[in-house]
Amino acid sequence: MRPLFKPYWPFLAAAMLLGSFNSLSHAELEEEIQQVIYIDASFDDADDSIYPENWSDRKKVRSKNYDPHQDTSQHYLSNLRRFVINGSQAIDYYPLSEGKNPALFYSLRNNEADFALAQSYGAARQAIHIEPQLQHKLKDHQLFSIQPSGRNLMLIFRSRYFHTPAELKRNSAFSKSFASDYYRTSYELIEVTPKGKILHRVQFTAPSPENGLGFGPKLDERTGEYKDNVIEYTTSTPGAYQTLKPYDIEYRYEYQNGKLKKHTENRLLTLSERAALRENKGSINAENMQDEYNASQKNSPPESSSCLDDYWVFHDKAAPKGIRWGNDWMQKQPALHQTFLTAYESGKSYAWADFRQRFCDLK
Repeated sequence: MRPLFKPYWPFLAAAMLLGSFNSLSHAELEEEIQQVIYIDASFDDADDSIYPENWSDRKKVRSKNYDPHQDTSQHYLSNLRRFVINGSQAIDYYPLSEGKNPALFYSLRNNEADFALAQSYGAARQAIHIEPQLQHKLKDHQLFSIQPSGRNLMLIFRSRYFHTPAELKRNSAFSKSFASDYYRTSYELIEVTPKGKILHRVQFTAPSPENGLGFGPKLDERTGEYKDNVIEYTTSTPGAYQTLKPYDIEYRYEYQNGKLKKHTENRLLTLSERAALRENKGSINAENMQDEYNASQKNSPPESSSCLDDYWVFHDKAAPKGIRWGNDWMQKQPALHQTFLTAYESGKSYAWADFRQRFCDLK
């Protein structure tokens, strides 16, 4: 089972809509729309697209002119890579660099969180444990995003907790758009080197409710340039609405070199925001839809890997030695499959054109 929505870029995933559409800026709406454009091909007839990034893996493999290294949807920080062990256990991971034999970050095992850093073939595995920050009942821990942070990478984890009945009632009193926000959240940021060494860990709890949020490099308003070595979290939450001058409280956390700075500021609602507040309409919560879909697929067997999946795993040396993995077409040919596994475990590398000719179904 794969996610219903497939984010095109990790920065867009970090700008996910988690609250009401009412107070999103134009830029945030643009990012959200762009994220939803890239839908898994199983839900959209993307093979007719003029953009190869939108094609199904099957069409990409069969196209002689396709190059995965030129495909932006295959970028190492946005493309969740995977292999399936013995047809029953799906392992999802990210490489931490674009080179051969990169350090690895394992994120999911059969769609359950299983966080760890490792080297080639899963060696020197170092588990990452995320601890709850609140006393609330825990829903889950998730990898929220991976982002560049100067020369290093930032692993951003999100923990979700069930709101208490009192919190749900309070939030719904602000606006019906918050009635479907079932969870409050906390975050942990772990800075790692491209070689997989942990440098710093910091954590913070988000306000409740989060009325939209963003994670990304900080914008220097003086120069108009982004500071790649400063990661900024932003959100807003209702301050006081039952007043002549209703306002939100804007939150900003800035991370740099292992240090976290918190900033808050009251902001008066605009006339359009006040009008939306009076309408007090509910909203569609895409996160709840994703949760429902995941729950419906929980006991389903994992989808087989594609030959494109196998290419990246072979390139990254992400699967442990001594296991059975690879796409179904190849596994039905024992001699070819054994050649594949032997070459993989010996450390051999192939260019994409050669790999597809050897190990992919091109018919």
